[in-house]
Amino acid sequence: MKKLGYFLLLLPLLFAFGKNKKPQHSKYLTKHYVKVPAGKVYTNLEAALINTRNPNPAKDSLPDFYISSTEVTNIQWKEFLMYLKQEGRMEEYKANLLDTTVWRQQLAYNEPYVNYYYQHPAYTDFPAVGMTLKQATTYANWLTEIFALKDQGVKITFSVPTKKQWIRSARGESTSVYPWGGPYLRNSKGCFLANFKTYDERFITRTNVDGEYTDTYQVWPYEGFNDEMTITSNANSYYPNQFGIYNMSGNVAELVSDDTVAMGGSWNDTGYDVRVESEQPATKPKSTIGFRVVAVIEKL
Repeated sequence: MKKLGYFLLLLPLLFAFGKNKKPQHSKYLTKHYVKVPAGKVYTNLEAALINTRNPNPAKDSLPDFYISSTEVTNIQWKEFLMYLKQEGRMEEYKANLLDTTVWRQQLAYNEPYVNYYYQHPAYTDFPAVGMTLKQATTYANWLTEIFALKDQGVKITFSVPTKKQWIRSARGESTSVYPWGGPYLRNSKGCFLANFKTYDERFITRTNVDGEYTDTYQVWPYEGFNDEMTITSNANSYYPNQFGIYNMSGNVAELVSDDTVAMGGSWNDTGYDVRVESEQPATKPKSTIGFRVVAVIEKL
């Protein structure tokens, strides 16, 4: 009986860190896009778990679609702007420049990020930040335009994912709060599974004046950063989920098309706030918000 108890305790851990299936791709898209098969999607899961009288989460279903395996990166955004500029579409070009001043909203000394995060080659494959939902939608429409030029006998429509598409991509038919399928933030080797703000009791102190606890956490690297990241990380960092998608939790929170929120938490959020259904306001550009795109393929 005791052995059975130990097994039940280990079962979530084994499930969380099991091997994922090989990602599925489409011949009409690049390998950057992976398939999310048709199936169920659970929403409002955590609210359902709290409500003991009605513990069943909202359930819906979605047809299959494809999604970019990473967040849209700086180099991909540059390609978009370069195309607009080469085509002489200067009004669109200017309207879609990223707001690099968003870094001033987060860090105490941030001019290096303001000046270099988007421009420097070191950040080429890091997620683009500083866009509005309108700009993200324009990027997706541009991809639709580009792929239509290939004349492959299919119609491919790109868009910013809806909230249901995003949640389905993050956890499939799992009811886990994290996209890797378990309740833990580290794997069996103690490595973090996402890029988020990590700190411990060393950064919480009691003031001498009123005895209140204050957070003395800093954003520059030293022992407190167990994952050695202070801002975003490379868009294909950490482990992909069951579909082959990277960073559905942490790194940057991601825009959805049908709400003014960004999902999944960011590099500047704690472990609790990088759950699949974690939301943050997305009414303006931020250094903590990026996006990815979905593609729907229809036969002509």
